[in-house]
Amino acid sequence: MVVKLHFEPLVECSGLTIEDYPVWIHQHWESIHRGLQQGYYCPLPVKRVEIPKPNGGIRLLGIPSVHDRVIQQAITQVL
Repeated sequence: MVVKLHFEPLVECSGLTIEDYPVWIHQHWESIHRGLQQGYYCPLPVKRVEIPKPNGGIRLLGIPSVHDRVIQQAITQVL
């Protein structure tokens, strides 16, 4: 059985979408960069989503914010 899931565009509680991210990051890069270099960057809590399983159970999924996901990917590529 294949279940097709419909996802809304990812919008954080602040209203930030991946489309808005380039403008937002340019406005905030100085403080973000400083936080990353000095070790005090703190990611936001993940959004918890329940995905139904075919057997009737649920699978818990954690979705990080757009900004945290971009930062995680950048760090992964550098390392």
